[in-house]
Amino acid sequence: MDITKIAALALVAAALAVLLRQYRPELSFSVGLIVTVAVFAAITPYLKASLDFIHTVAEQSGAALPITPVIKALGIAFIAAVAADTCRDAGESAMASRVELASKVAILTLALPLAGELMGLFIRILG
Repeated sequence: MDITKIAALALVAAALAVLLRQYRPELSFSVGLIVTVAVFAAITPYLKASLDFIHTVAEQSGAALPITPVIKALGIAFIAAVAADTCRDAGESAMASRVELASKVAILTLALPLAGELMGLFIRILG
């Protein structure tokens, strides 16, 4: 991944968005959305390689089951952060807050079965 190209793209797009915001605010938002999609497209192969490596290590260590919710939680957090930032860029801070709240609830729901398993393990160890 060439972070310099991604950073350059973001800086040029930010400058373009600032210029467009004065004359055509709706196009300014579109520029940000297009850059978001482009950055996701650029990092997807690297993200997939990283996740494949994590899954391989987890399977070899016998921790494949517990690592899955952690990876899902990271995915939820990344997606929610991008969605909330996009909402804020569009001037919708209340909507951004709702996206963040929904992501926290989703992560909590995802973590509850794992927490239950840990509590059961503690009870078996102590009992």
